[in-house]
Amino acid sequence: MSQNRTLTSLASVFALFGVTGVLAAACGNKDNADGTSSCSTVSGRVSALQDSSAALTEVAASIKTDVVGACAKIAAMDAPATPSDNDVTTICNAAKAKIDAALRADAKISIVIVPPQCTVDAQAQLDCEASCYGEAEVTCDPGKVEARCDPGQLSVECSGKCEANAYCEGSVDVAVDCQAKCEGSCTGTCTGKCEGTCSGSTDAAGKCTGTCEGTCDADCMGSCKGSCQVKAEGGVNCGANARCKGGCDVAGTAPKCEANLEPPSCEGSAKVDCHGDCEGSASLQATCTKPTVDVVGMADVTLATNLKAALPTLIQVTGKAKIAGDAVTKISTNMTKVAADVGSCVLDVGASVVTEFSAAAKASVAATASVSVSFSASASVTGSASGGAS
Repeated sequence: MSQNRTLTSLASVFALFGVTGVLAAACGNKDNADGTSSCSTVSGRVSALQDSSAALTEVAASIKTDVVGACAKIAAMDAPATPSDNDVTTICNAAKAKIDAALRADAKISIVIVPPQCTVDAQAQLDCEASCYGEAEVTCDPGKVEARCDPGQLSVECSGKCEANAYCEGSVDVAVDCQAKCEGSCTGTCTGKCEGTCSGSTDAAGKCTGTCEGTCDADCMGSCKGSCQVKAEGGVNCGANARCKGGCDVAGTAPKCEANLEPPSCEGSAKVDCHGDCEGSASLQATCTKPTVDVVGMADVTLATNLKAALPTLIQVTGKAKIAGDAVTKISTNMTKVAADVGSCVLDVGASVVTEFSAAAKASVAATASVSVSFSASASVTGSASGGAS
């Protein structure tokens, strides 16, 4: 189901809530296919979805303010005190147009980006699930982060070697040894086109004969402030304070997941999707390392300064969107599914819960649409800036 259809169906369910709730209560509680009462599981799901809705509503407002403020700075426009979704689109389109025009006007301009690594708030996910499954009287093994994260998305502090095809992850302040493609800022020999500064001469294809400091569209043979894939068969030591994503040859420490967690292992046959209900609040609280931006060769000093100041905000929002995008849509989808149970369980959950859940669902409709606009606008602007660096 598309996001628009999900929002429409959710609104329709609650438009009929006043009627269906009374009729369902008169007919009594309904059972799951396995004979268990759906009303014994609905309270926990309602609480989890209300938490996700509250997180979504709060984050949607703050992200909108951050995105429109950053776009307005780039576009040299005034940011409204209380921006609408239309303001976000309009102002960010102006920011994108300004970046595109600058890059078209001078092929020598390059925008060097050290992207963030964003990780889901695993503890928020585990805490929410514990409460939800507990109310539903379903026994689940919460598991550890490393067991519930896609191995390719698990990031750890690795005292051994980061394995072949995994990634050494640096940051603004941490450079990793690199002999492959650097997703960030390279300092060393670039086997392809160098966007940034070159200590030697640059040929017609943009290849630097000396040391490249900037982005490299091929292999970076040196150090990388960002992510660099390991090509050595025996693996490599990423360096002090670096992280390894996708495979450490010893037990790593301080595990973090750069994607949403897999569902836990649960006993019993009751179908309770507390995991999905909790994903929204956990992913929306994702944390990201600090991105940085450097602008090389731009004559417009004011625009260059504004890009350095504003683009990191948009890059960070875009990074969070990669984790939270699907989970945000899932909040509305799951609310639609739980709505019927809430209506048919009035006698168990109480009329006040129906009213509160209805309000949370309606708030989610608006917040989902709003945060989607902000995610799309930030991705559009950062895409233009990244295109200048590729």
